[in-house]
Amino acid sequence: MNRNLVLAAVVTGILCGAWAGVAPLVNLSIWAGFAGCTAYFASGKNGARGLFLTIATTFVGVGTALGMIAGSDLIGPPLGSAVAVGAIVTLIVLMGAVRWLAFVPGIFVGCYSTFAIDGDWRLLGLSLLAGAVLGLLCDWGGGRAVKAFGAPEPAAVLQPQPTQA
Repeated sequence: MNRNLVLAAVVTGILCGAWAGVAPLVNLSIWAGFAGCTAYFASGKNGARGLFLTIATTFVGVGTALGMIAGSDLIGPPLGSAVAVGAIVTLIVLMGAVRWLAFVPGIFVGCYSTFAIDGDWRLLGLSLLAGAVLGLLCDWGGGRAVKAFGAPEPAAVLQPQPTQA
């Protein structure tokens, strides 16, 4: 097994285990935090850029879910739910054209997490924020462990190109 992967995995496991132990002590949702952490890694961005993109998109997702709930309540279910969800999902996909919201899955993470936590947007917002920071710390800590204790990556071997006849 790849030594560098093992090092990054161990650091991530330690930090995620610590999160699972600390979150209830500070009245945060373990699972919403993991949603924020997952969104950080899924964004494909590292460092501050990944953190900003994760926070921006997941928080917009929370807002879109609240909009779906309000729209559904305004019109009345089930028609209101259908109209609100259809309209807002259309907007979510279109938000992908906005540079700082280009990570549409992050918007959906915030959106579905709102429904999973029964609309408690305050708890969710703090938990998603903590989870995004957790993702950043796992990324940074894993990178530091690999730099300090990892094996050097093998150099790419160039293959001879076939000659043209």
